[in-house]
Amino acid sequence: MESLLFSRFLEACTCTRSEADEGLTEDELYGIYTSWCVLQDTDPAPAGLFWKAMRELGIRRHFVDSRFICPHLHMTGPAAVDYILSSQPDLI
Repeated sequence: MESLLFSRFLEACTCTRSEADEGLTEDELYGIYTSWCVLQDTDPAPAGLFWKAMRELGIRRHFVDSRFICPHLHMTGPAAVDYILSSQPDLI
């Protein structure tokens, strides 16, 4: 059941682009996930469980410039907007 929930999150909140850009940091991806959980009225899984599920779903992190990046993964949808506004309140 949890695997389905994580799959739904990826489908609703992320897209992939093949251009040579970085993608999402691990903090951004987990932040979007927590925003999505709030919008879905569900409790987010702990980070360890989240990353285990991401690996099982084929999402890999690479260490680039002193941080972990999920290459070619980008945010989209209402949870992305919620995450951006929550993490950068000066945009409001």
